Amino acid sequence: MKILLEGHRLARTTDFGGIDSYWHNLVPEMLRQRPEDMRFSLFTAFLNPKNAPLVNQLRSQGAIAKHWWSSPDWLYAAAKLGARLEWFTGEHDLVHAPEPVFQLPTRGRLVVTAHDLMYLHHPQFLDPRWVARLQEGTTDLAHRANYWICVSEHTRNDLVKHYGVPHGRTCVVYHGIDENFRNAGQDAAAVARVRGQFGLTERPYFLFLGSVEPKKNLPMLLRSFGKALEAGLEADLAVAGRAGWQAQEVREVAESLPILRDRLHFLGFVDQADLPPLLGGAKAMVTPSRYEGFGMPLIEAMAAGTVVLSSDRGALPEIGADAAKFFSPDDVDALAELLQVIDGDASLCENLRNRGFERAADFSWQQCAHQTIAAYRTAATLNR
Repeated sequence: MKILLEGHRLARTTDFGGIDSYWHNLVPEMLRQRPEDMRFSLFTAFLNPKNAPLVNQLRSQGAIAKHWWSSPDWLYAAAKLGARLEWFTGEHDLVHAPEPVFQLPTRGRLVVTAHDLMYLHHPQFLDPRWVARLQEGTTDLAHRANYWICVSEHTRNDLVKHYGVPHGRTCVVYHGIDENFRNAGQDAAAVARVRGQFGLTERPYFLFLGSVEPKKNLPMLLRSFGKALEAGLEADLAVAGRAGWQAQEVREVAESLPILRDRLHFLGFVDQADLPPLLGGAKAMVTPSRYEGFGMPLIEAMAAGTVVLSSDRGALPEIGADAAKFFSPDDVDALAELLQVIDGDASLCENLRNRGFERAADFSWQQCAHQTIAAYRTAATLNR
């Protein structure tokens, strides 16, 4: 079976988002597990040769590179003019797109990964340009794709309900965990290094991990944290993540709350190597998102031995299960009280850490790759 993987995201070397992390972990693992009857190719499009290191590494693992000196936007425009995938890559039995924005028609069977339907439920929290492209892409692929890999039952149910995708043409494959996160909190030297690096040495700290953008609901977290400080909270708050669309609102809220001065730390984008000890050293990780289709930071924190506090929206309750404490993303007072409880209840924290270790054991990139390859085999048996 000849399998073509969309490779544009594999050329991205910095400033990762969640889908980037998914694809950068899954593709190399599938190549390591590659069955004898499968041949993998990568279809990439970029103009800067400096973007090739990971692609070259994957070629050394047996992938065949199908490169086009253009850009994904150029290919998007070419598809609008009637171009077909085979013009650029030749024939393939199956094509896998890591998100529902694949425009080029193909004679191969098409598998698409669905991460969430945030752009349908809460478009006001996203860049309008991406909302339009994702809505258009999902509507198109709901009719064209042969099979959908969904990252949670919540996302699968959403896709079936709102886009009419037949349930039998979907499966659920959970994300994995970078093994560097497991037990990261027990590496005292690494934790001390990152705490010093980011100026987090004076007090314990709660951690937010993710892009700074409206859907992550950071203003609510800042207001809750301010109330908790007024009530005597001893820990600081660290915000780790790149500045995304409309990130200025978060800065404005922070500046409007003088009590946050010297207790709030914006770390910016954090290198992948620093994330495990940063998470492992936190008092707890707080995810106040209004919607998530999976919630990778939850299982990363659990694997690291860190308490997880999460909103109760989207797929987060499914992923966190009984190993996290949940709150409404609209209830500032409830989160403020929860922060105080976690700050002072060592027994509760130990219980949550133990549950988190057990929950995180259910996730691995090896399992994700194995189940994805199985999904390819299922897709190959379905009628077009």
